[in-house]
Amino acid sequence: MEALVRRPRVPSFRLPLVAASLAAVVAASGCAISSDGGGGGGGDGDKTVLTFWSYYVGAQKTWLDGRVAAFEKANPDIDVQVVETVGDQQDQRLLASVATKTTPDLFINNIVVDFPTLVAGGVTADLTPYWEKYADAGQWPEQAAWKNDGKVYNLLPFTNLLGMYYNKDVLAESGITEPPKTLDELQEDLATVKAGGKYEGLALSGAPTVEGAWLFAPQLLGEQVDYCTWADSGPKVSAAFDRLGSWTSAGYIPQAAATWDQNDSWQQFVTGRYAFAFNGNWQLGNGGDAAFQWGTAQYPAPTGGSSVVYPGGEGFGIGETSKNKDLAWKFLQEAILSPEAGEQIFTTAGSIPVRSDAAQSSAIQDDANALPFATAAQSTGQWPNNPETATAQTALGTAVSSVISGQATPADAAASATDGIAKALAEGGGTCR
Repeated sequence: MEALVRRPRVPSFRLPLVAASLAAVVAASGCAISSDGGGGGGGDGDKTVLTFWSYYVGAQKTWLDGRVAAFEKANPDIDVQVVETVGDQQDQRLLASVATKTTPDLFINNIVVDFPTLVAGGVTADLTPYWEKYADAGQWPEQAAWKNDGKVYNLLPFTNLLGMYYNKDVLAESGITEPPKTLDELQEDLATVKAGGKYEGLALSGAPTVEGAWLFAPQLLGEQVDYCTWADSGPKVSAAFDRLGSWTSAGYIPQAAATWDQNDSWQQFVTGRYAFAFNGNWQLGNGGDAAFQWGTAQYPAPTGGSSVVYPGGEGFGIGETSKNKDLAWKFLQEAILSPEAGEQIFTTAGSIPVRSDAAQSSAIQDDANALPFATAAQSTGQWPNNPETATAQTALGTAVSSVISGQATPADAAASATDGIAKALAEGGGTCR
């Protein structure tokens, strides 16, 4: 498989996608936003200037710069000025720009964590009129258009999400002919691997953070249990924690995983000692580190359910006080939402395009290990529309970690997660959708 440079925007982590503020910490750097950094305005000659606030670095910055250059070439009367921002400062600067009516024409944001705050603060323009007239809207799953009170304010053109990696050599040696599709099948395979006495079972992040939560949540999402329905799903929540406890007790998951982040667990997987790993598409390009044959599959589905994971990534929005909203939409439509943009974000930075025809591009279809992630991107879970989403995730991650470490029983951990999630959502205003 061709190695790609993969630098994910994980969900709610500014991975602090995804806060640790879901996805992790934004590794963003660059100059501070200047006092004249927003609003758009005059440029060279008769050019219209669009300002775009971005904290992208590395491969994602390379992709964005390329998209800007292509757009400017096709639209020589428009100058797109990308203003480099510091990721963990951008929210406050965006909120401050509303009062001075200098919101940028365009901006990115850590959608899982930032969306409720930016909408409530009047930063984001209503994109509904544009989206309703957008000829290619049918190419996008419902989750791509982030809404509040029925109005579209943010778009998620590409995503980073979870799947399952497996060691083909270990499975073959253990007599396992195909990767498991369900959690029940995975449990059987883990028992088989453990009984062989030579290999370990499952490498995953069980850290008491949003990362631990993100890795565990799909075991319930596939049963239609998310943060918003958690409080009413006691038996399913208990069963999921019981399963986690039994896997830990049986030695399928090492106690050390209670502190592993996703990079830690990946490093464990590439040693060749583990049969399976839960991790994200951003590790695809790191597969060259492994001295064994490996493959990928969708996250195993719970009994009676389906495989569903949470999406991470950046939202793209237009500033509420922009004087160039039509041109800003033109940029989004041509430079960000096009099938070419979707294919390029995959080949350049390893993120998965959400647009369905972009996901059908040869770059993805010819990459067998990328396909499970592309399939998962078409039907993802729904995040809460609540500013305390990161706090709710941390409550779940802490509970998950406590079970893996043996510091709490599954029953106590389930109760702790339920209480913590309810408290976080209440502190965020009580709303969820």
